Amino acid sequence: MKIFIACDSFKDALSATEVCKAISDGILCTFPESQIQQKPLADGGEGTLEALKLALNGTYQFVQTFDPLHRPIETSYLWIAEQKTAVIEMAKASGLELLLPEERNVMQTSTFGTGILIIDALTQGAKKIFLTVGGSATNDVGMGMAKALGYDFLDEKENKLEASGENVGKIAIINTEHIDKRISQTEFYVATDVTNPLFGKNGAAYVYAPQKGASPEQVVALNHGLEHIHRLLKDTFSIDTQEIAGAGAGGGMGAGGVCFLGGKIISAAQWVFETIALSSAIEQADIVITGEGRIDSQSFQGKVLSEVLKYAKMYQKPIFGIAGQIQELDKLLEIPEMVYVSAIQTGPETLENSLKNCSELLFQKGKVIGKMLKMIQHG
Repeated sequence: MKIFIACDSFKDALSATEVCKAISDGILCTFPESQIQQKPLADGGEGTLEALKLALNGTYQFVQTFDPLHRPIETSYLWIAEQKTAVIEMAKASGLELLLPEERNVMQTSTFGTGILIIDALTQGAKKIFLTVGGSATNDVGMGMAKALGYDFLDEKENKLEASGENVGKIAIINTEHIDKRISQTEFYVATDVTNPLFGKNGAAYVYAPQKGASPEQVVALNHGLEHIHRLLKDTFSIDTQEIAGAGAGGGMGAGGVCFLGGKIISAAQWVFETIALSSAIEQADIVITGEGRIDSQSFQGKVLSEVLKYAKMYQKPIFGIAGQIQELDKLLEIPEMVYVSAIQTGPETLENSLKNCSELLFQKGKVIGKMLKMIQHG
């Protein structure tokens, strides 16, 4: 029996890779003759590098860079040497999770550290760079990233401006004289499934800046800055960023990636799933096992598990679902392909203990599924 395991991460407990492995180990304990293939799932956000590393035989390239508040850190990006391709996760250098809650100050944070990662990839000889832009702590439209790459931002008195959210609205001139020439020799892709415009009520500031530490007054100021730089980008690069879906992603990094890097915005989920060959793996499987921290009927209308369901329907494959918590069980069982769904939290276990013991609980669930599938195969 060919079993395909494709799970998302269990938030605050295990990565997608760890989830898949725990379930696989459990199945092999009771059904050792089964053939198991694992593909951790991600959609351009957390866990994307891990999922792609396995699929592309990449390596982590470690770099000394800076966090959103310009403090020195070491982080990594994915380097695929054979393809001269780098996958850079913006959140690794400019992410919200790098800051304590009390440190979140979107007026001061910048994407300079992400720019340092791009420079390293260019130095490695990258001909293609994918930049995933989820989870940022910034609202600087990639101003910091661009500064690292040689762009200069000047105010009305032609003084150089430091990169920050509050300085976006002060830019009068974008000087491209000293930019890294390798930018024009490299293909850039900005991977996101966010479709927000750069500014306005659905833009980067109003929708995302509050969770990055912005007060209502600061949100208004940031939005004015985004509207201002939109006009400046249009004058400088002849690109109307407000017409680009996803320009507001990553605190405006969508717009910055298009203008400063000459990049193209692509669907992160579609790109990841095509890269890891999700469709082919499901087609070849007898049973598909998927899961995430919480499964409900909405899980299959999103970006990750919905792709699993889409291909399971296409190839008429039965799905087994495993989650930390199950909601709307009746609705889930209405999905024809969903033949089994179960939560690892079954008794009076506290959430804290479930998170702590998640790996063991998934292993045990895998043992149950393995025994079940063995009985099915042998009649």
